Amino acid sequence: MSRSPTTPSDHATAGTGFEASQAFLICSLANRINVIAERSVRQRLDLSLMEWRVLVVLAVEPAAPPGRIVAIASVNKAAVSRAVNSLERRGLLERKARAPNSRRRLLYLTQAGLDLHDQGSSSRVQFEEQLLMDLSATEREQFHRLLKLVLHNLDHSTL
Repeated sequence: MSRSPTTPSDHATAGTGFEASQAFLICSLANRINVIAERSVRQRLDLSLMEWRVLVVLAVEPAAPPGRIVAIASVNKAAVSRAVNSLERRGLLERKARAPNSRRRLLYLTQAGLDLHDQGSSSRVQFEEQLLMDLSATEREQFHRLLKLVLHNLDHSTL
């Protein structure tokens, strides 16, 4: 497998700088992805990143309550509420009562919301492909498995 000549050396095992901390590298990676994603989603879809995340969750899990979006996206309730309100005003999602006379509402994408999600998904796949282009299929599978393991450990951390 060939590596890009600009691939940095493995500072995680060699140095004492910021790169020596896996938590720092994970945060740095997440922050950089968020900046790029926010700009892309705003330019291509005229959405905030939080609005996009709500669309993604509802495309995968129709009829999700707002609390489910909070849990999946690991964000606060107020951010989800603002995004849901904005998407509803734009006709991209609708709220429906869970049962007659119920105060609890479930969220559904409208056809316009589904169409916008589909439009944005191809860009997301291309971005992910570009991000991981120097990894073999086996490395991608390992990376994915390791990320899920770290998330699991974080969810069960006692710190």
